[in-house]
Amino acid sequence: MSTFTYRAATANGAIRRGRLVALNAQELEARLRLLGLDLIDAVPQTAGRWIRSASVPRRELISFCVHLETTLTARVHLIDALADLAEATKHPRFREIISVVLDNVREGKSFSTALREHPQAFDHVFVGLVESGERSGRLEEVFARLAANLKWQDEIASATKKALTYPAFTFVVLVCTTLFILLYLVPQLSVFIRSMSGGPLPAQTRLLLALSEALQSYWYLLPTVPVALGLAWLTLQRQGTEEMKRRLDAWRLRVPIVGPILSRLAIARFAGLFGMLYASGLPVIAALEVAERGIGNRAIASAAQRARDSISQGSSIGDAFAESALFPNLLLRMVRIGETTGEIDKAMRNVTYFYEREIQDSIERLESLTEPVLTLILGLLLGWLMMAVLGPIYDLISKLKV
Repeated sequence: MSTFTYRAATANGAIRRGRLVALNAQELEARLRLLGLDLIDAVPQTAGRWIRSASVPRRELISFCVHLETTLTARVHLIDALADLAEATKHPRFREIISVVLDNVREGKSFSTALREHPQAFDHVFVGLVESGERSGRLEEVFARLAANLKWQDEIASATKKALTYPAFTFVVLVCTTLFILLYLVPQLSVFIRSMSGGPLPAQTRLLLALSEALQSYWYLLPTVPVALGLAWLTLQRQGTEEMKRRLDAWRLRVPIVGPILSRLAIARFAGLFGMLYASGLPVIAALEVAERGIGNRAIASAAQRARDSISQGSSIGDAFAESALFPNLLLRMVRIGETTGEIDKAMRNVTYFYEREIQDSIERLESLTEPVLTLILGLLLGWLMMAVLGPIYDLISKLKV
């Protein structure tokens, strides 16, 4: 099966360009004829691994959702809206995916089914929301919620990246400076320091020389250890058991400073998705089943699954969530309020709004904390290195003066 980029003529002589999936050129021509088009020429592009493995940037998905929300609200037909997107999208891989989705919808598949065939672009939460929108007939509202959720994720990612830029730069400078001193500067001065000391070296100088000699002897561990740790991490992510991954995610939540931020982020994501799915018309059990897959933390997802099982056995939503210590009191209170008022989606929006602000404040506090701490560590390390190198020389000069 190949995707063909074609040029075709309408009955009025207008030129149409597009992409269509077909087994061969003959089938392509036949399918275009059914659409009232006469094929002029076509170039095949294999719609195989290149599409299946392609990842789509979040901002492309935001544009996709905003465009569909706008056009569907204006009562533009879905096929026409997708055709416009296929022509207007600049990202080549996403444009190819949209073209294949468009072809599938033209052939009679539901929109959600066509999206489900491209999990690298549209995850199960995205597809689940679209499917609920198709059932309720409120697809434009679903895309409005999806666009808002994706924009929030993009803002959090940008804020996190900004917060980590300076610490990462400082850490790189710290490591490079230390390696330069230990691998180049100290070996150059070691003979001079030993010959000029005239006695036993200070403890910090002996430690510095020992570290320098160890790094010179085992320098190959510098690239080997990070690569080995990276490979071990990838192996765990791809081949580790679900229980191992769940334990790792649970450990992440306990990491000082970072753990609470990750917990708030997962809870905010869960509350937002659950509220969107419920507002789109899905029952509580079905909404929870889809939302728990988009949490991003297996420990909290496992707790959500246990809560869903309790609800299916007759427990109230609030009591089911209260069985796990991973769900904060705010979420429990808002769930119970939502159950009482019948507005669970509104209660979840309130939880999401609160934690969005908490996450932003936490990231800003982390940024303001890491900058002075790393600067202090850098200064202390460089000061210790200078004292270890210059201390013996200063002692010798003092003795000569005496």
